[in-house]
Amino acid sequence: MLETILDGLIPMIGVVLIFGAIPAVILVGVIMYLKNRRYKVEQQSKLISQMIEKGEAANLDFKVMVEALNISDSKKKTTKMAVLKHLEYGVLCSLVGLFLLAYGLFTTNHYPILAGGFLLTVGVAFLVVFFVSKNYLKHEIETEEKQLTENK
Repeated sequence: MLETILDGLIPMIGVVLIFGAIPAVILVGVIMYLKNRRYKVEQQSKLISQMIEKGEAANLDFKVMVEALNISDSKKKTTKMAVLKHLEYGVLCSLVGLFLLAYGLFTTNHYPILAGGFLLTVGVAFLVVFFVSKNYLKHEIETEEKQLTENK
């Protein structure tokens, strides 16, 4: 009884994931791209208006304007943020890999098991890099945090 329910449920879950998750990921990607683009345009227009107020020539090159006004990029990644990205990628790859491994156990197809094993391996590698770099770069992270607190 339970086996027949699972046999009918697994393909249905696969169809929902394919037709539900992929468009959702594409939609989130498009929204993030448009937000980033809008932010850049807003920053560029602010810098152009500041340069016009100062009487400087309005150069449309964004990097030149940032250097001319001595504005530091607030989105500059610190060492701690870069190290935390490894943790984020490691957890994400590991969870997706575990999901694919679990899904592969219920199907006769061996590709989810291969993909899950690969993703789990990549996730574990990212986690190892996170823990090693966290210990190795501890002094640099503390120095950057002190500099950031002093600048504020």
